[in-house]
Amino acid sequence: MSNLKHPNGYLPKIAYHMASDNQESIAHFFERQVKTYGPITAEDMSFISNESARIQRMWRQEESEFNAHLNIQSYNL
Repeated sequence: MSNLKHPNGYLPKIAYHMASDNQESIAHFFERQVKTYGPITAEDMSFISNESARIQRMWRQEESEFNAHLNIQSYNL
């Protein structure tokens, strides 16, 4: 991708909405990515997958810290 300000285009937005399971926004930004930068490559899909997993790990950690602050025990099922 040649965009210096946003080198990953809409991929981070796709990953964020994938992490939050927002199908409508995933489709929207996926379409914008394809229109602006061309077809999604295997490397793009790898980036989306890794970034989505990183976001979900971060959210779990934040939730755990928040619950610990409130003295709420969380259970991992």
